[in-house]
Amino acid sequence: MQVLLPEQNLSPTTTVGVGDKLKVVDEIQSLLEAAKVGSTSLPHDGNKENVEEQKSDNKTRHAAKFDDNNNNSDTSNLNVGDKAVGSSLDTPIHTHTPFPGISQLTTNLYLCGAGVVMPMILDQLQVRFIINVAPELPDTPLSSVTKPLYLRINAYDRPNTDLSVHFDEVADMIEEVRQLGGKSLVHCVAGVSRSATLCLAYLMKYGGMSLRAAYLHVKAIRPQIRPNTGFFQQLRCYEEQLRGSCSVQMVYYESLNREIPDVYEPEYRAMEEFYQRQRKALKRH
Repeated sequence: MQVLLPEQNLSPTTTVGVGDKLKVVDEIQSLLEAAKVGSTSLPHDGNKENVEEQKSDNKTRHAAKFDDNNNNSDTSNLNVGDKAVGSSLDTPIHTHTPFPGISQLTTNLYLCGAGVVMPMILDQLQVRFIINVAPELPDTPLSSVTKPLYLRINAYDRPNTDLSVHFDEVADMIEEVRQLGGKSLVHCVAGVSRSATLCLAYLMKYGGMSLRAAYLHVKAIRPQIRPNTGFFQQLRCYEEQLRGSCSVQMVYYESLNREIPDVYEPEYRAMEEFYQRQRKALKRH
């Protein structure tokens, strides 16, 4: 994981380790507080090379001042439309931004693919924190006006990639930004799997949602989301850790000869029925 901060505090090419966690957290708070009076300066070099993904351990995860065990954080401002995101929100609410391809999940959180992330848009959406989860892409182009904080996570969209090591860290940082009045944007290549997974983890931890409710909420806003099955398994384990139970089950799908999350089953059935109709139509001709 790579966090870009002012050069005098942390070099833009530095991979954040255990000893740097407290510094990163302190920077988030001080920079966002400064942003409230328009004095933030966050230089960013978009030509820096990718750094190798850093392995996280328990010491790293708990080194920051965020309390990973505190799930009772104030979520009164974590809103979608006119209703607060919380344990009572089971019905997805559709929200839109003026920019096609960028989905607003809460008043403080956006999800999108890399192709629509432009400095002008970041300025208009007042984004203060960007999470890029695509090591195959260059660094996200950042606004020279607002100069948001930038976090890069080198994780490929593969079922065997352990994205769960970043769940707490990313969710905590997004929440810290929210509490300081900032907005966050998470993107990967398409805004379908990796970035969606991190958003689901955040909604579970700080939105008080079950995995099923979080998935249905995000899917209603951004229908194309589809975390790979490995990421969904990790989200299931995370829900078990947070809530003591899991709301999504893995079911065996015979035509695929593998397990899928039960929330995917209706779509797979619909696709299967469609292809069956197409094959029958071709046979008639």
